[in-house]
Amino acid sequence: MVGLCLTVLAFPVLALSAVEDLVQRKAEILRIVHKKARKALANAAQDHAFQGYFTSTDAVSRDAFKDRIDRIALGVQSRFDAEEMCLIDPAGREISRVVGSRIDHDLTDGEAHANFFAPGFAHKPRSVHVSPAYLSDDAHKWVVAYATPVMVGDDKRAILHYEHGLDRYQRTLNRDLDGDDVFLLTIDAEGYVIADSRRRIGVARHHEQHAPADYFQRFEFGGDALAATRRRIDERHLLRSVEGRAYHAAYATVEDWTLIAFRSAARDARDEQQRVLP
Repeated sequence: MVGLCLTVLAFPVLALSAVEDLVQRKAEILRIVHKKARKALANAAQDHAFQGYFTSTDAVSRDAFKDRIDRIALGVQSRFDAEEMCLIDPAGREISRVVGSRIDHDLTDGEAHANFFAPGFAHKPRSVHVSPAYLSDDAHKWVVAYATPVMVGDDKRAILHYEHGLDRYQRTLNRDLDGDDVFLLTIDAEGYVIADSRRRIGVARHHEQHAPADYFQRFEFGGDALAATRRRIDERHLLRSVEGRAYHAAYATVEDWTLIAFRSAARDARDEQQRVLP
């Protein structure tokens, strides 16, 4: 558990600004990651090979378009470090799949249950759904998926989808943070801490454990769940750990994740003292 409890003290203006600047900077970095991933996938889905594949009337042409679709997926995987990328029809059958840097011909027909499947088909053309994190059977780790519809005229004939490992987001968000004076927690919509700049959180699949609770800890803040903690931060309270350390905190939301930045009040006091010394 992330066990921090609360005391009701006011934020000094400078400390509040510093911690808010930190969390907003990290939130913007995450938004840019999503923006780039969305753009890459939406652009790839506009290639003529997809329309050609679905409108071909002979097997030779269809196979040629399928080969091009595979090459498109390999190119996207190489440029954007996707764990897995696939084209899926409305029945949940895979048409094309790339895993890592190779074309996988062992296609499945059970993708309709995936958490990105229905939202991906529900999206408008050229828009991209970002999924909650899930344990990927192909990547064998926790991932985030992006999915966009593939259009032929006005018909959604498939979705194009790819996965990024959750560890990629952890590295991006935790970069340049070290120790307990200033740290960042990332919490998903279910209240699990999926990134913590103070410690490594493993995302690789182990044994037959599939539940989030097998990999991640529930966020808890002095006995409060995330919603209550956010309300208290909104009230600009100073937060005190069970060890007695006081922290300023601020949060930001990106998609369905909440980022909470903490900055030690003792560090702020030291910084302020150095600032005013002649």
